[in-house]
Amino acid sequence: MSSLHKLIGTVARRRLTPLTRYGATLLLVGATTLLRYLAPAFVAPFLLYIPVLLAVSLAFGWGCGTLTLVLSGLAAAWFYTRDGSLSHVEASWLCQYVLIGAGMVWICHALRRSIVQNEATLKRLNQANRVLVDNEAALNEAHARTEAAKQAAEQANLAKSAFIANMSHELRTPLSAIIGYSEMLQEEMADGADAAELEPDMRKIEGNARHLLGLINDVLDLSKVESGKMDVYPEAFDLAPVVQEIANTAQTLVEKKNNHLDVAIAPGLGRMVSDLTKVRQILLNLLSNAAKFTERGTVTLSVDRELFEARDHVVFRVVDTGIGMTAEQVSRLFQRFVQADASTTRKYGGTGLGLSLTKALSEILGGVIEVESVSGQGTTFTVRLPAAYRVEGSEPAVEPEDEAARGSDLVLAIDDDADQRALMTKFLHREGFKVRTAGDGETGLVLARELRPRAILLDVMMPGVDGWSVLSALKSDPDLSAIPVIMVTFVEQRALAASLGAADYVMKPVRWDRFKSVMDRFRPPENDALVIDDDADTRARIRKALERDGWSVTEAENGQDGLDKLASVRPGIVLLDLTMPVMDGFTFLEAMRAIPEHATTPVVVLTALDLTWEDRRRLQGASQILHKGDASMRTLAERLHGLASRIGEPPAATPLSGAVQP
Repeated sequence: MSSLHKLIGTVARRRLTPLTRYGATLLLVGATTLLRYLAPAFVAPFLLYIPVLLAVSLAFGWGCGTLTLVLSGLAAAWFYTRDGSLSHVEASWLCQYVLIGAGMVWICHALRRSIVQNEATLKRLNQANRVLVDNEAALNEAHARTEAAKQAAEQANLAKSAFIANMSHELRTPLSAIIGYSEMLQEEMADGADAAELEPDMRKIEGNARHLLGLINDVLDLSKVESGKMDVYPEAFDLAPVVQEIANTAQTLVEKKNNHLDVAIAPGLGRMVSDLTKVRQILLNLLSNAAKFTERGTVTLSVDRELFEARDHVVFRVVDTGIGMTAEQVSRLFQRFVQADASTTRKYGGTGLGLSLTKALSEILGGVIEVESVSGQGTTFTVRLPAAYRVEGSEPAVEPEDEAARGSDLVLAIDDDADQRALMTKFLHREGFKVRTAGDGETGLVLARELRPRAILLDVMMPGVDGWSVLSALKSDPDLSAIPVIMVTFVEQRALAASLGAADYVMKPVRWDRFKSVMDRFRPPENDALVIDDDADTRARIRKALERDGWSVTEAENGQDGLDKLASVRPGIVLLDLTMPVMDGFTFLEAMRAIPEHATTPVVVLTALDLTWEDRRRLQGASQILHKGDASMRTLAERLHGLASRIGEPPAATPLSGAVQP
C-alpha cells in the first residue's frame, strides 16, 4: 500500500502535458478493447475496463478518467450489440457500470488530490525539520560563543575590579601624603618655622602631587585609547636634546633605589617627525617601569636609527638589570589593568596601565614594541617608531652656501640672477642678517621648509616655477604661511602681490635706503615677554620666574588688554592663557597673527584644557602648548630660551605639547 501511495504521489506530482496524458489514456483503452475482442464471448465487455479506469483516474485525474469511462462504455455497448440487440439485462449491467465507473472516477480524483497534498505537506515538514536542525546547531554554537564571551567578561571584570582596588590605593597614598604634609606645614608656619625647614616637606608635597597627576593622566589616556579618540599631533624635533631632557627628567626616579642611569645616544641622530608628547610619554613609562623593578642596578636608555621594513626608524631601547620576567609573565605584560604577576602589585605597587598604554601609543605612532626578559637577570624593551610619521617626498638639492645660517635673523633670498643674489647677501650681512639663497623657485621652497627663515625675498621672473607660484605655495602651506614674503622684482604688480599675501613690495633696481627700512621691520625683537592671564597669582608666579632668568615682563589680564599692550610693546615671546573674560586666548592669537609685526612672534599657550582637534587647529599659530600642572615652573624659562633662539621662525603647523606648573 505504501509503494502504491508513493507511486501515485510520484505520478501525480509530475507535470505531464495534456497530449501525454490523453495519448496514454487512448493507448490503454485501445489495448484493452483489443484484448476484449480476442477474449471469449461470455466475458462481460466492461470487466477488462475497470482496472484501466482505476489506473487512469488515479494517475491522470478526472479528465482522463471520464474519457476512459465514456470510451469503455461505448465499446461495451458495441460488444453487446455486435451479435444482436441490447437486452434489458445487458442494458442494466451497462448502466450500473457507468454509474459505478463515475463513482470510481470521483473517488480516485479525491484520493489523488489528497495524496498530492499529503506529499507536499510532508515535503514542507521535512524542509522545516532541516531548518530546525540547522537552527539548533547555530543556537548551540551561539550558546558556546556566549559562554566564552561570558567567561572573558568575567575575567575582564575581575581584572578591572583588581585595577580599581589598586588604583584606589595608588590614589589615596599620594593624597594622604599631600594632606598630611600640608597640615604639618600649616602647624610649622603657625609656629614660625624658617623657610629652609619647610622646603623638604614642600618638595614631598610637590612630588606626591605630580605622581597623583600622572595617575589621572594615565586613566584619561586609557579612556581615549579605548574610545578610539587618541589623536596624533606630529611635529619636527631634534632627537638628541629631547632624549637627554627625558633622561634628566627620569634621573631622580631612577636614583630612588640607588640605580645608575646610562644614556647612549648614537651620533648624527638628526630630527624626527612624530608626536613629541607621546614619544616622551613612551620613554618615561619605560624608564619608570625599569626603575621600579630594579634596585642597586643599571638602567640604560639608548637611541639609534635603522632601517626597519624598508623604512627609516628611530629605535629606543630601555635595558635594566632588575628582577626580569618569565615567559608566562611576558605573555600577560601588555594586557590592560593586568600586571605581569599579582605579587608584583603587592610588592612594587602600580596600576597595570603604564605598559599597556606604552604599547597603544607605539602602535598609534605607527611603531612596534618588543620585550626580551630573563627572570632574575633583567629586561630589555625595544620601541621602533617611524622617523617621519608622514612619509615625505624626495627633495631637490639646495645651494651649499652659508651652511651655518639658521635662527631668528635668517633671510632667504630666491632669485635666478646670481649678481642680484650676491648684492642681497652683501647688504643683508652688513645689516646683521644671516642669508641663504636659492637660484630657482623649487629650491627656494625646499629651503623655506627646512630653514623656516625670518623673512623671504622673492623675485617674480624666474625660469620653471615663477615667483607668483612660489608665493602661492608658501601661503597655502600651513607650516610656511606665517613667514613674511617681500617681493623684489622689476614687475609692477603690487595689487596681485598683496592679494596673494606678500608682506611688502620692492622694485628693482633696489634703493637700499628704502630696502633697509623694509628689513628693519623683520629684525629679532628684544628679550621681552608678554604674559596674558586673567589670574593675577599666575601672572605673578610667571613674572617672578622669568625675571629671575633675565626676562623683562609685561602683564595683561585678558586678550583685549594684551592687544592694547602690543601697540606699545614688541615682545620677544608671548605667554597666553586660553580661558579669559572679554577676549579669550583663541581670539587673541588670531588677532595677533593678523598684525604683520607680530606674525612670527613666538606664542606659548598655557592651559589646563583638554584640547580637541578643532582647538589645536585654531592654535596653529602657537609655537608651543604647555599644560598647566604637569611640570615645575623651573622648566618654563628653559623652554622659553629654546624658543628665543628660534625667534623669527614661523610657528609649526601642529604646535608642540608640553607641560608647565604655573
